[in-house]
Amino acid sequence: MPLEHARRNLILPSTMLMFLGVLSALPILVRYYRPAGGGLDVTGHPIGRDFINAWAGGRLALSGQSDILFDFGAYHAAIGALFGTPLPFHNWSYPPSTLLLLVPLAWMPYFAALAVWTVGLFAAFARMTLSQVPPGRRLRALLLLALAPACLVNAAGGQNGFLTATLLLSGVLALERRPVLAGILFGLLTCKPQLGLVLPPVLIALGAWRTIAAAVGTTLALVGASLLAFGADAWRHTLGQTSAYSYGVLASFDGFFAYMMTSVFAGARTFGLSMGTAWGLQILVAVPVLAATVWAVRRSRDPLQRAGVIAVAVPLLTPYAFNYDLTLVAAVLVWRISAAEPDAQPDLVMILAWLSPTLTMQAQILGFGGMTVVLVVLFGLLLREVAAQAPARGGLAAA
Repeated sequence: MPLEHARRNLILPSTMLMFLGVLSALPILVRYYRPAGGGLDVTGHPIGRDFINAWAGGRLALSGQSDILFDFGAYHAAIGALFGTPLPFHNWSYPPSTLLLLVPLAWMPYFAALAVWTVGLFAAFARMTLSQVPPGRRLRALLLLALAPACLVNAAGGQNGFLTATLLLSGVLALERRPVLAGILFGLLTCKPQLGLVLPPVLIALGAWRTIAAAVGTTLALVGASLLAFGADAWRHTLGQTSAYSYGVLASFDGFFAYMMTSVFAGARTFGLSMGTAWGLQILVAVPVLAATVWAVRRSRDPLQRAGVIAVAVPLLTPYAFNYDLTLVAAVLVWRISAAEPDAQPDLVMILAWLSPTLTMQAQILGFGGMTVVLVVLFGLLLREVAAQAPARGGLAAA
C-alpha cells in the first residue's frame, strides 16, 4: 500500500465526523444541559428538558385534566407539581391527538419514561437508518449516527426528532412496496404537522393514492379518538389559543428556542429583519424548494434519493424547524457516507450540513443567521444528482 494512501486511511471520514460532531456539541451540552443535581440541569430545567411536556401532558390527560394544557399559568404550576419542584416556563404546543401516543409513557416515573423515550426511539431510528447501510458497515454507521450533532442535541433536550425522522423516512422508503404502511406512518406524523408540509404535493404528484387514503384514514382516526377522549374543547383551544401563541412566539423571536431554529425565517429574524421580510424570504425559498422536490421525486426511482431530497426539503419549507428536526438530514448523510468508498473524503457542504444543528445554534447566539444556506446548497447538490440520471417513467410502481 503506498504511504500516501496509508496516511489517508489513518483517520476515516466517519471518524473525523464523529470527532467534529462531539467537539461542536460539547460547548452547548456543557453550557445548557449539564446535570446540576436534584434531577435538574444547570439551567434549572429537568434533565431531558422538553420531555417534561410529553410526560406531563400524558399524565394530565390520564387524570382527566387535559384542559390544563391550554391554561399557561395552570400548566406551568402543574408540571412543577408533577416533577416535585418549580420549573421554568413550558407550554403545550401539540395537537390533542398526540396525547394518545404519549399516554403509555405517563404510566411510568419521569426518568424511566425519559429512558424509554430516548433510547427506545433512537433504537427505532437507528434500525430504520441502518436498514439502508451495507451489513459490513453498520457498526461504524451506528456510532456515526449516535454521535451526530442532531442526535446529541435531540437526546439532551428530550425532543421528538428520533420519532419524527423515523415516521417520515420510514414512510418514504415504504412508498412503493408497502404503500398502506407508508400512509399510516404519515398519518402518525400529524403529531408534528409542520414537518409533513412536503407530503401532500409529493404524494399527489406520484399518484400514491393508497398511501394518501391510508394517511387520511389514520389522521381521521386519531382526531376522532382524541375527540372522544378529550372533547372538542381541546381541539378548539389548539386551533385558537395554541396556534395564536405559536405565531406570537415567531413574532417575538426571543429566548432559548430562537437559537435552536434552523429555518429561513429564523435566520432572517436572527439578522434583525422584520417579521414581514422574514416571512417573504421564507416563502421565496419554500415555493421553489417544494416545486423542485415534486420534480425530483417524480424523476427519481431510487427510494434513498427520494428520501434525501424530501428530508432536506422539510426544514426549508416550514418556518417552525428546529435543530433536533435535522435528525432527518443526519440519517441521509449517514447513508451517503456509508455508501462511499471508505477513504473518500466528505466535501465541505457535507461537513457543514453534518455540523449545522450545533453550528446554527452557536452562530445564532452570536447574531449570525446564515447557516440555513448550507441546507439550501445541500438541497441543490441533491437535485443535481437527480438531474444527472435518466428520468423515471410514471409514478409509483405500487401506487
